[in-house]
Amino acid sequence: MPKILVVEDEIHIQRLIKLVLEKQAYTVEAVGTGEDALEYLLKHEKPDLILLDIMMPGIDGLQVLRKIKGNADHRDIPVVMLTALAQENVVLQGIKLGAKDYIRKPFHPTELVKRLSKHLVAG
Repeated sequence: MPKILVVEDEIHIQRLIKLVLEKQAYTVEAVGTGEDALEYLLKHEKPDLILLDIMMPGIDGLQVLRKIKGNADHRDIPVVMLTALAQENVVLQGIKLGAKDYIRKPFHPTELVKRLSKHLVAG
């Protein structure tokens, strides 16, 4: 059963994602800040995928992505960015830094599952 780490500061979005993904038999761990995500990666077994919000208090998603991709133990984890931003330059920056994909908020649950499963299979 693939494990997904959800990094999302808005608790209602975090809960929705968790509910949708757990219905698809994924194991889901959720944290609310970039700092918590980095701490999670140090203390727990590697997730199979990270769904990472861009806009968060403290360190943002792009900074977290830089740290993940700069760490030899974690750089191979597929990261999908979750963003309310429609700014193409921010999305392109995430892709340049190593994100596999991005999903815009608001999202449809079916789209979320389909896009994430694609990256879990592809690795």
